[in-house]
Amino acid sequence: MDVGTVQIESYHEVLALHRYLFESKGGDLSSEYAGSPFIAAIQNRLADALEAADPGSGWTTWRDAEGHQQRIDAVRQHLLSTAGHWNGMSREQQRAYVQDLLAPLRTSEDLVAELVDLQAAPISTGSTDSPAKDR
Repeated sequence: MDVGTVQIESYHEVLALHRYLFESKGGDLSSEYAGSPFIAAIQNRLADALEAADPGSGWTTWRDAEGHQQRIDAVRQHLLSTAGHWNGMSREQQRAYVQDLLAPLRTSEDLVAELVDLQAAPISTGSTDSPAKDR
């Protein structure tokens, strides 16, 4: 299949698309698109274009994931709630997924390692073998 180039006409179009993708993904991390490597690649290219068009440290500073604690916390909570999906991934798949979830933010090795080390809670089987049954 031949897919033609999509041309974005201005800085403001790039900025609008970047903002939309960033906000949309952050609103529902359980969406199949939130961890998509395709969406992450587009987000990274958009942020690269913004960084190149607006030299200085503004975009570079903004892209540092450590400055987005609320997003990191949301990703952490998402990973902890994904049970079988997260725990069933290889470590390399987990690393890629974390980076895709946080795109276009740049992640430190320490942050990725911390998030990859999370273990999701096991899926409840509906068993009645719980401490509460003895009450």
